[in-house]
Amino acid sequence: MKNKRLVAFDLDGTLLDEHRRIPAMLVQRIQELQSLGILFTIATGRMYPAATRYIEQLRLHVPIITCNGAMIRDHRQDQVMHHQVLDQGQTDKVLQWLREKGHRVLRYSFYGDDVFTDTPHEQTTRYEEGLGVTFMSVPDLELQVQQLAKHRHPTMLVLMLEAGVAQALSEELMSLLGSSACITSSNDYFIEILHPEASKGEALACLAAKLGIDQEQVIAIGDNRNDLSMIRWAGTGVLVGNAPPAIHHEANLITQGHRSYGVLEALEKLFP
Repeated sequence: MKNKRLVAFDLDGTLLDEHRRIPAMLVQRIQELQSLGILFTIATGRMYPAATRYIEQLRLHVPIITCNGAMIRDHRQDQVMHHQVLDQGQTDKVLQWLREKGHRVLRYSFYGDDVFTDTPHEQTTRYEEGLGVTFMSVPDLELQVQQLAKHRHPTMLVLMLEAGVAQALSEELMSLLGSSACITSSNDYFIEILHPEASKGEALACLAAKLGIDQEQVIAIGDNRNDLSMIRWAGTGVLVGNAPPAIHHEANLITQGHRSYGVLEALEKLFP
């Protein structure tokens, strides 16, 4: 595909293997393609500090997309190029609704590079370890958000709950918030709440425009529902083999390989 100039890939469940590593053969292939002028970027639900190790490993040359598209950050200049925050009213509404309903969920408020939580739990510890960052524990997240509102608004609210419960709660939140927020999910355990115009697709379109790259020249590779906006937008949308079968119809290419091996398979097919 000689006309393809930019490849964007998700991290968890896509670029990373089951040990949250990028296999050496995939790193080598990406660097070979970069030497030929193909640009690569990350489009992840993670916050920026949780992605930096992979930026360095791949030696990426262009800004990356974080927080499910709410932020674009240029790591070379440590500059935020694009940042969409949640409306304070919607943030308060979600936290108040969770309290009134008595839903048993772990909740996290992302503010750029900082994460606050009032639900310490072994799952929270595993979440921190997986991201490689430390969250700030506070007595009351609702109060913390209100106190920060004078000078900061959250980039994203994340709820963690049992598999099978997330879908029903997500539908309730959609009814509560309507079009005033974007509600997505990176796996069966998470619900992510963002600015209504924040998505990986919108951020990828913004980044491509800044780089002077046409839509048809972009490849997007992902594995889950929060990747669909960029897979739909890109000239070529790819889902790796571990993507839920219910969303396979959204992609131009479905790989046989799972996770990082699916990414390698896609690159071999698209750049023979």
